[in-house]
Amino acid sequence: MWRRGVAAGCALAALCAAAGERGPATLVNAIVAIVNNEAITKLDVDGLVLEFCRDAPNLTADELRARWEEAREALIENRLLVQEARRRQIEVPPEEVNEEIARLKKAGINAEERRDVVRENLMVGRLLASLQSARAISPDEVADYYEKHREDFLLREQRQVLLIAVQAADFGGEKAAAARKAQEIVEALRKGEDFAALARRHSKGPAADRGGDQGWMKKGSLIPALDDVVFRLKPGEFSGPVEVPDGYVVVKVAGVRPASQLSLAEARPEIERQLQAAERKRRRAQLIERLRNEATVLRLDFLPKAAQ
Repeated sequence: MWRRGVAAGCALAALCAAAGERGPATLVNAIVAIVNNEAITKLDVDGLVLEFCRDAPNLTADELRARWEEAREALIENRLLVQEARRRQIEVPPEEVNEEIARLKKAGINAEERRDVVRENLMVGRLLASLQSARAISPDEVADYYEKHREDFLLREQRQVLLIAVQAADFGGEKAAAARKAQEIVEALRKGEDFAALARRHSKGPAADRGGDQGWMKKGSLIPALDDVVFRLKPGEFSGPVEVPDGYVVVKVAGVRPASQLSLAEARPEIERQLQAAERKRRRAQLIERLRNEATVLRLDFLPKAAQ
């Protein structure tokens, strides 16, 4: 992989939590919270904890306790929203539930036996959507936000990167052979051969059929070995063989977009989106606070107390 990876979030965690996928019948379950006479079980919470901890498997007992409490509060909040959606008589047509189940199936989640959970999640979605009516954003608000967040609208330098990848696997796992092949490609470039044509013939990397064009890259978006090389090259220059975990690559910088500052007019659409998002977040927080204040919530302890 040439691009730096980005850790995925807890996709569909709300569904996994609410569904609380049950294990074998021998697993111990217990009620850990009651929200207006509706129970949340330990297995419900455990399902969400698994999502929270997917990228952090080696938690201490105290950290696990904190994640567990966080998961329980998230499910209490979700249950309050479901109850509010019912109170407002928000309905979801069966065909919409079917469509969502089909979408989840394509994502690798079998929700057919949890239609009630899918329906409730869609109800909550409609409830939250009702809070998202846009409000008028004044020019003064936009200008004030721009002045306070100018750095957010600084466009970092970008470089158009072309890449030829030579994989050691094509040479019986011999990196030395891959290095020799990469050097042959560099020699061909020095003789004036076209980079894109060489990429189409020799590269086993991404976008080989497009001449190795990786698009426009910001600093830090490539693995360090490539990032350092790419941001030292001048436009039109190519590198020598660069070692990467599975072989060698040769890169070329086809163009450079220098860093620049978006004007207020250019930034306005994004600023308005940010302000509308902040307003939606505020309305949601207000609703949750009201529901919590009006609800009867009983939390029942299950896990050991955190270490003192």
